[in-house]
Amino acid sequence: MDGLIKSKVKKMQNYISKFRIITFLIIGFVLFPAVSLAAKLYLEPAQGQYYQGDNFMVEVRIDPENECINTVNANISFSQDILKADQFSQGNSILTLWVKNPEISQDSGIISFIGGIPGGFCGRLAGDPGRSNLLGKIVFQVKEVNSELLSGKTAARVKFSDDSQILLNDGFGTPAKLITQNAEFNILAGAAQTPKTEWQEELEKDLIPPEPFGVEALKNPSIFNNKYFIVFSTSDKQTGVDFYEVKEGERDWKRAVSPYLLENQRLGSIIKVKAVDRAGNERIIEYLPPKKPIPYWLIIPVLILGAVIWLLIRKILKSKAKK
Repeated sequence: MDGLIKSKVKKMQNYISKFRIITFLIIGFVLFPAVSLAAKLYLEPAQGQYYQGDNFMVEVRIDPENECINTVNANISFSQDILKADQFSQGNSILTLWVKNPEISQDSGIISFIGGIPGGFCGRLAGDPGRSNLLGKIVFQVKEVNSELLSGKTAARVKFSDDSQILLNDGFGTPAKLITQNAEFNILAGAAQTPKTEWQEELEKDLIPPEPFGVEALKNPSIFNNKYFIVFSTSDKQTGVDFYEVKEGERDWKRAVSPYLLENQRLGSIIKVKAVDRAGNERIIEYLPPKKPIPYWLIIPVLILGAVIWLLIRKILKSKAKK
């Protein structure tokens, strides 16, 4: 009898123990949700109110959320009937290796880019005042459209396409689970008394030229048929690099992209590369090609020729002396 009672008590204790464990797990899931391992692409601001003619910026940002990433492939759609995407500023972007520079298609309402972060990006550092998770800034202009289209208040949307992708910094380029946060703006009919000019204000504040950079001359059988070309790249922390120009010797400046095929394949003159940011600030870097050594096979013929000339001169002098 005592054994039966002890058995029932033991079973009851097991039930109570299991109940406590289940209750603890339920409370844990409710109060302490599981840590998300999905990287997040988001737009900032996510909402706002603008009038026709307003100019405003939307920042594209990333939160790895406990992941380390190294590549961002983003495709962003926008309401092209209401908004005009003027440009994409790469200023202060954490992306330093642009596999595909930002491209804007106003007709299709798509902005796309592919950028990399050598060494990876694992999130903002604690106490970081600069919010170092910026991928770029989109500059939008509210179009002047038929007032019937803007019936009081109309929504203009900016959102990430489903084919956007983030790759992990794991050595294999594994796609990360991705969540996105889009933006929606209220566009009001008519024009504001004082139009917003956020991008113009950004340009006026930028008085600093692009960062210093290097220029290197190379040749490779698989590039430009083994002809000499130069490579160069820099960044601009304020408004972003707008374009590059190259000047070879006394030739005129020419718009250029890296790699750039040189016109003077003898490398006989100073090469200048100019980086211009979107505010018009310039930085010019000069590249002086190294002097080519005299080919060793020319040394012996030159010495022989010099000896022959010296012997001839000596013979002529002796002939004159005898006379």
